[in-house]
Amino acid sequence: MEVRARAPGKIILAGEHAVVHGSTAVAASIDLYTYVTLGFPTPSDNDDTLKLHLKDMDLEFSWPVGRIKEVLPDLGSHAASSPSSCSSETIKAITTLVEEQNIPEAKIGLSSGVTTFLWLYTSIHGYKPAKTVVTSELPLGSGLGSSAALCVAFSAALLALSDSVTLDFSHQGWQMFGDSELDLVNKWAFEGEKIIHGKPSGIDNTVSTYGNMIKFRSGELTRIKTNMPLKMLITNTKVGRNTKALVASF
Repeated sequence: MEVRARAPGKIILAGEHAVVHGSTAVAASIDLYTYVTLGFPTPSDNDDTLKLHLKDMDLEFSWPVGRIKEVLPDLGSHAASSPSSCSSETIKAITTLVEEQNIPEAKIGLSSGVTTFLWLYTSIHGYKPAKTVVTSELPLGSGLGSSAALCVAFSAALLALSDSVTLDFSHQGWQMFGDSELDLVNKWAFEGEKIIHGKPSGIDNTVSTYGNMIKFRSGELTRIKTNMPLKMLITNTKVGRNTKALVASF
């Protein structure tokens, strides 16, 4: 059994980081995506590991599910339909699993995303073996919502193979979530963003989940539906930004 999910990046048209402190922000999704493919092995595969392949980074990680259960004995008992925050104690425990993978120093910044994957996967699917492959058209640390798109794509793929959502119709070959299912995807993605950024506003994962345009203020969002595409020129300066540090400075 295998599923593929995608989630778009975003651009904030107004409000940027001040949204964290109650200002209004307007954001729009862009046509650059992060893709997640998730599959469960068959019994004949005799594979008892959880694998994560970051294809663009040429990095592969693998954990025996028994090892995950040993480090996170209580995490697999959560209900996928009821997202909860990841505690600091759980983050410390997951960090142990991530450090065992010996991520190269030059790519150590990816460790928070790997931590988020382990937490989301184990919270939703427990200790099942699986393989997850990630590819992305979004540059990292560029302000285009790469981490939110990752969290949304992770959450969508994981929930699609759970009993908590129903894929109710097809659009150009893609099975789509209804509004209530998207709400659940968004809640899980927001909890993932909290692991990566500490105190996110929620606007990145929200626009990545629902697409189109979003007006966001103090936790309340208004979806702005339009059929008129907005053309913008986005330039990648290749100067990275640390959203967590930027938000903390306000």
